[in-house]
Amino acid sequence: MISKLFFQNKASIYCISTIHPCFAMTSLPLKNLHLFASRYQIYFYLLLALFSGVLLPIQASCNAQLARSLNSVPLAADISYIVGTLVLVVLIATQKFGHPDWSAIAKAPKWSLIGGVLGTWYICSSTYFTSTLGTTLTLGLVVGGQSLAGIIVDHHGWLDLPKHRLSRNRRFAIGL
Repeated sequence: MISKLFFQNKASIYCISTIHPCFAMTSLPLKNLHLFASRYQIYFYLLLALFSGVLLPIQASCNAQLARSLNSVPLAADISYIVGTLVLVVLIATQKFGHPDWSAIAKAPKWSLIGGVLGTWYICSSTYFTSTLGTTLTLGLVVGGQSLAGIIVDHHGWLDLPKHRLSRNRRFAIGL
């Protein structure tokens, strides 16, 4: 159960939470709250991106096990896509991410629809290679390929994306 009690004292807000004892008393001045949020929002996004990377070997291993159980990589990929599609339909139905503009699909660049084909290649290949090469080698090569492609796409601004030069932060990310 998550319960919070807020009270104000000397232009500060205090939160007493039963989530965990180490979060029992935190104080952020109200006038600086927006500065705190905007300054640390990027770190939150970086952590979420890192967490997304953590999920890839788990996904590849689950798909590889499913493919071994079914004796079929394409069927395992289909099941992965069906389950993912059901989750996405629920997310769209909740409208937590806004109201989709279905008519905009006609205005989208035709080449942008190839993402599904590329996703199919990724799911099938990572499912197959995880079983043959192992999770570490497969995803190490996947990450290497992603890094190289990301550098090229960012540098040239391909696929209607803004150009991003290879900055210190981007080199650090590649080094990870």
